[in-house]
Amino acid sequence: MSVISESGVSNTIVRLTSESNYVFDLELAAIDGSLHDFYTEEGQKSYVVTSTVFFKLERGKMIYKGSEVKEFIFDGKGENHMRKAEYDEANSLQTLILMDRKLSMDLSFNMNLPRNVIAITKDFDERERRKLDIGNAPWIILDNEYPRTGYIRLTDKGWVFRIETTLSYKAEYILNLLYVMSREPIPEALGYNYPLFLADKLAKLYRDRAKRALDFIAQKELTRYRTFRSLVENRRRSWSLSQ
Repeated sequence: MSVISESGVSNTIVRLTSESNYVFDLELAAIDGSLHDFYTEEGQKSYVVTSTVFFKLERGKMIYKGSEVKEFIFDGKGENHMRKAEYDEANSLQTLILMDRKLSMDLSFNMNLPRNVIAITKDFDERERRKLDIGNAPWIILDNEYPRTGYIRLTDKGWVFRIETTLSYKAEYILNLLYVMSREPIPEALGYNYPLFLADKLAKLYRDRAKRALDFIAQKELTRYRTFRSLVENRRRSWSLSQ
């Protein structure tokens, strides 16, 4: 069976078969970021956090190896800073990289794509999604452009995800690899990707904790600043009336 992609190219659906049973022995890292914009008397600032979780795939099992969190404060809005921080982290690693990003879009922002990355995202055109309501999962559709782009569904009741990759592996190999990472019996992660699920939760944990503290501090600063400005204005009015 074939499906017409966004670009009008026909791509074949690849499914798991009893013969396509790969044994994986590799290390991987899942990277995700989160941000919080806040305001001080100096203007807009942003808190950015990147989280990386490390796993080893060994004989069909995922073994958690640890995590790393990096936090930053930038001037201005945080979206571009977060994008760059995620790619800086990804390009510093030699393992297989998983990201929740659109590689083709990030190329337009001059990001350097890692040579060993698979990007998985739930967000893409709804009209395209309706064309892909295909059963008998798990399946994958993947072209041979750069970055390679396609779609994947890992359970019949699960989401269809858009994937992009810089890897040259066969579509069947990538499907098997992602299927292994989708089997953790956690409702939010089942049929998705367990390492990316953990990276997302870790980034949001740090973001939410920082948000409370930063908003409290920023509000105190703004209150002091507004009080100071009010006092200055009152002094000015008093001085003007006395002239």
